[in-house]
Amino acid sequence: MNPSTNMMIEINLTDIDVSSKNRLGLPLDKVNNLIISTGVPIPRQGIQVEIVDNSNSYWVNLRQDSNGYFIGSGWSSFKDARQLKAGDVIRLDWQPQDYKFIFSM
Repeated sequence: MNPSTNMMIEINLTDIDVSSKNRLGLPLDKVNNLIISTGVPIPRQGIQVEIVDNSNSYWVNLRQDSNGYFIGSGWSSFKDARQLKAGDVIRLDWQPQDYKFIFSM
């Protein structure tokens, strides 16, 4: 498998992802790959990471709970700014040297 593929998370947004719950669930295997590649664990309270979308930057909290990993605080602002809706396919390409995701659709 291409190592860069391990650094990219692709998500088909659901109603729950764009609802008022204000969180985006992330695939467990993909986040585990990010943790392994960077060697930086994600504490329960989370870590701040950046999502870059063209020239715009958004800070979000990447967290873990009993159901897995998710983007919490900051997701609502990003989702609203991009006018994301259920059915949209988004890509978050992890840049480990900068602790940020590059957003694309």
